[in-house]
Amino acid sequence: MNIGKNIKKLREAKQITQEQLGKLLNVSHQAVSKWENGVTLPDVLILSKLGRVLEVLVDDLLKDEIDSYESYADRLYAIYAECRTLENFLRAEEEYRKIIESGRYTNKQLSEYGGIYHKGMHDCRKKAFEIYDKVIKDEKENKSELYYDTLRTRVSLQAQLGQCNQAIEECKKLFEEEAESEQGYILLLAAYIFNGKYEEGLKLAEKAIIQFPNSSLITFNVAECYAHFERYDEAFKYWDKTFELCNQYIDPMFSKAFCYQKLGRKQDELAQWKEIVAWLEAKGLQIAADNHRQNIIRLEEELAGGKVSAEK
Repeated sequence: MNIGKNIKKLREAKQITQEQLGKLLNVSHQAVSKWENGVTLPDVLILSKLGRVLEVLVDDLLKDEIDSYESYADRLYAIYAECRTLENFLRAEEEYRKIIESGRYTNKQLSEYGGIYHKGMHDCRKKAFEIYDKVIKDEKENKSELYYDTLRTRVSLQAQLGQCNQAIEECKKLFEEEAESEQGYILLLAAYIFNGKYEEGLKLAEKAIIQFPNSSLITFNVAECYAHFERYDEAFKYWDKTFELCNQYIDPMFSKAFCYQKLGRKQDELAQWKEIVAWLEAKGLQIAADNHRQNIIRLEEELAGGKVSAEK
């Protein structure tokens, strides 16, 4: 094993003596000398600490040839850049985060920290598509609810990545294959709306609602299109209808709250947030309820402040 040779190489690269390394590890300089000369091996319990002091991984100490890096963080960055696993990402991210949080970092290290997330974003995106595509493939024959839900989620990811035309064309093809089915409409509507194609979305939505008047998802998309074009009376009508069709679907309640906020209708917005919190509590979703209760507190303070100002 080359562990002794590697310890010596790394120690000299850090410009510290055997005695100094021994003190850092709470061992004698004689012990360090024996390691480097291959007489003995470091105790397995000390390997982790040795790696930290020399700023390498334990695995690196066992290699035939070991590259030298400026810091342990640099080494972890290089490992992740070469082998893009989640384990390597988390290890590198943790080390750089510690450096950044300490305030003792260089701009090079800050740039590399960004690079970790840059590479991680690419890897996560690739992994997400792989997973979605597997689910879609497995569920395609059954045409299950999960199949269509995953297709819509995949479309939203494409939209986030700017793959607008590709997403729409894929959904159009499926729409035609399924002979304008309800799910085909829902998916194509999602593609239009996720990608900001509201004019095309509204035309399709108005056609879809005639064929499927009791589809909660189609009704919701109709409302979203009307809201985009500031046709608020129609939007509120279809948001309410969506909730009537499926009171397990909370999205229209959120859309109404945000629309009231945009219109400056604070009393209506307050009432809507109270409904949302009550719905979440009834479902046992206490964390979400507590989070959105902050909107109630905010609005009550704003309305109370406005009332005091008016009285003055």
